[in-house]
Amino acid sequence: MRSSKLRWIAAACVVAALSLILAACGGGGSDSSSSQSNTTEEASTTEEGSTTASEESGGGTQTVSFQLDWTPNTNHTGLYVAQEKGLYEKAGINLEILPYSEGSADTLIGAGKADCGISFQENIPIAVAAGSSEKAVLPILQHEANALIVKEDSEFKSPKDLSGKKYGGFGIPYEVPMVNQMIEYDGGSGEVQNVILNTGAYEAVYHGQVDTSLAFRTWELIEAAERGIKLREFPVQDYGVPDTYNVLIACNNGWLEQNHELAKKFIQATAEGYEDASQDPKEAAEILIKANPGAFPNENLVFASAEKLAKEFYLGEEGKFGCWTAKRWEEYPQWAAEKGIISDANGNKVTEPPSGEEMYTDEFLPSWCGES
Repeated sequence: MRSSKLRWIAAACVVAALSLILAACGGGGSDSSSSQSNTTEEASTTEEGSTTASEESGGGTQTVSFQLDWTPNTNHTGLYVAQEKGLYEKAGINLEILPYSEGSADTLIGAGKADCGISFQENIPIAVAAGSSEKAVLPILQHEANALIVKEDSEFKSPKDLSGKKYGGFGIPYEVPMVNQMIEYDGGSGEVQNVILNTGAYEAVYHGQVDTSLAFRTWELIEAAERGIKLREFPVQDYGVPDTYNVLIACNNGWLEQNHELAKKFIQATAEGYEDASQDPKEAAEILIKANPGAFPNENLVFASAEKLAKEFYLGEEGKFGCWTAKRWEEYPQWAAEKGIISDANGNKVTEPPSGEEMYTDEFLPSWCGES
């Protein structure tokens, strides 16, 4: 599916935008200092406006604006399930799902143009260090969903065999360090040749134009199998890269401070939607398809992806959705800082990541996360 493949591009836009101090992805040519000043004013104004809009919604309901990271896909299923089953309505919430635009989700959340939205744990340390006013509030996936892929009939039997080979990339700061780490951990020398191909990376692997790329186990690998393309996969976290809460929900800091109870209700209802999706992935896929007519030419892929997410990615070790640990929030950001992936608002590399308190909060996690 085109939308899933382009999630890497959306992530690249996040990094590009934040390196310009929250300038819109692909936006105009203002310098970074003026972009920072304008964004600060804009964020302040928008945060106040967002709060007012929430408080003035009629009929006793409050509006929450939610920014998607790309076109609707199975990472978003719980939102549509919660909406279809009346969980937001019961909580007195009108959820306004904002379609993907040229601005990345992290940029729009940080600037206060959306109350909350989809992000990735890999993005949060980069975004916060660069000055984005956002915080992670709820994990959607419990594990890193990306894997290094090679053709099954290739000479590459494990990551170490990819030393010096061609990697089809997406222009994201953390992808090549990830791949090199995997190769080194497996006993190779690392240092792949990075060929930025964006959405063409997968087809380039399939046709032997590059040797490897990173792909979503919850979409691209399923799609390839349906096409009869045989691949070998090496999950990122199995080769020395700290595991992550790969996909998550982040919210604007100012909005969280000014709408504490609304945020708690919204996150609880959303978590219940994803919990339902984990228990009945077939129904969840049907709801996602129904809510987005024409978005999924291959509906079988949606069902297969929903099933894999439910079985392998939604629930933690205790069988609960939406919980996390401080350890995971220490390991990946520290690794990213050590690899030189994180920069401050002036573009200078940092040796220490933002603090856990700056990157995430436990305050709004689902009610069941505190239960033993």
